[in-house]
Amino acid sequence: MKHIGIIGAGISGLATAKAFLQQGHHVTILEKAAGIGGVWEKSRSYLGVATQTTRDEYAFSDFPMPAHYPQWPSGEQVQRYLEDYAAHFGVSQHIRFNTIVRSLRYEGGGWRVDTENTITGLSGALHVDFMVVCSGTFHQPHIPSFPGMDGFTGRVLHSSQVNDPAILENKKVMVVGFAKSATDIATLAAGRSAECALVYRKAQWKVPRHFGKLINMRYLLFSRFSEAFFDAPHKTSFQRFLHSAGKPLVWAQWRGLELLLKTQFGLKACNMVPQHRIEDQISCSLGVAPEGFYENVREGKIKAKQTEIEGFSGNTVKLRNGDTLQPDVVVFGTGFTQSMPFLEPRHAAAITGPDGVFRLYRNILHPDVPQLGFVGFNSSLFTTLTSEIAAQWLVRYADGAMPLPGRQEMQRDMEFMASWRKSGRPIASEFSGTCVAPFNFMHIDQLMRDMGLRTKATRFGLYEFFKPINPKDYRTLLGNAAKRAPVPQGPVYRTVPISH
Repeated sequence: MKHIGIIGAGISGLATAKAFLQQGHHVTILEKAAGIGGVWEKSRSYLGVATQTTRDEYAFSDFPMPAHYPQWPSGEQVQRYLEDYAAHFGVSQHIRFNTIVRSLRYEGGGWRVDTENTITGLSGALHVDFMVVCSGTFHQPHIPSFPGMDGFTGRVLHSSQVNDPAILENKKVMVVGFAKSATDIATLAAGRSAECALVYRKAQWKVPRHFGKLINMRYLLFSRFSEAFFDAPHKTSFQRFLHSAGKPLVWAQWRGLELLLKTQFGLKACNMVPQHRIEDQISCSLGVAPEGFYENVREGKIKAKQTEIEGFSGNTVKLRNGDTLQPDVVVFGTGFTQSMPFLEPRHAAAITGPDGVFRLYRNILHPDVPQLGFVGFNSSLFTTLTSEIAAQWLVRYADGAMPLPGRQEMQRDMEFMASWRKSGRPIASEFSGTCVAPFNFMHIDQLMRDMGLRTKATRFGLYEFFKPINPKDYRTLLGNAAKRAPVPQGPVYRTVPISH
């Protein structure tokens, strides 16, 4: 029995806590927010946020979302689902909310965790045998800096702060970016604000919930067949064929998809045809087009400006194309940055490398940093499942129940992946290298094989090849991955008081 420390009570933290609790370990979750959910927690969710994948794909293997939820659940519904998950599996009572981790130091064969309560300001510490970082890819909101921005007389917000309709209503709104949050908020503002402008550097491909208004996106994006059309670092025999003799098929498939999107969304009329190939973009940042976004652009309700910000002056925003705007509110949909200020510099340097890209074996651990793991740093197009399987993998590793390659072999694998990200698929370096998409199945299969488990739910090869991902399959596949030990009642941790 070990004492396990976990940073974060989002999807990954909850899945990790459940996995360790079911193995009989003591668990303490440290969460900086006041509630469960991570990026879905109410204080971090913007108006109208919803999942990018459907209800059934965005669920844990052994805890389906309620049948009455819509196909694309809202942020509020996802948070409620995660709260129910935590309560069902006895995780809730192990969470210490409003708690920031100030430092992690490896000492005495374990980790000393220095904390601070954001409500009381009191400091404390605990010692754990094994530490798991689940702070995820959406750690710190990113707002770029521009000349004169400090003196801007309007309001500057990150997209995660747009949680009140009054922020947008009857205001002149300027949204910056083209990612999911930016286009979501621009679409929302188009129906509420006095005027709305969207400023972006380049158009990105977005996909509809239903291709051709008929085919659910899951059938075209979430299968082993669709994954085979990407040039993977580790190829199956079919992939080797496709990316050699079958290259014309690959080219035709992607150009056909681009033509479908241009037609369905009217991209030429919007002047928003991306200049890059769609296969070079698809990753965790692939956005689902908000309902009505392109229509609003064509009708002028969203004034789209492909340019960059030059600077701010008083109540004016100067753009590099010579235009000026005088918005009441500027919303930056410019994503998040990852940061681990609590980790000792020597460990942080080993884990992230000089380029800031994470170097982790299987996106879970570093062989030179003892008793430390990461879950959720393998984000995908169905992160609930990849986090759940990573958590099961990490439990086996922490318990010494899973043989792994030696340090040198793990280092070679990490170096190979770092080189591939840089030269073979540059988009793979986004989110600091923590996104495994579009190679979701490849990654999951690696973890399952490491655990000595089957990778497919049935023996019907063609069926498994073409069917969309189904997290329920992994309830059976994981099967005995963790023995069902009694869940400890209540949090168990050793606290060392520190003077405030």
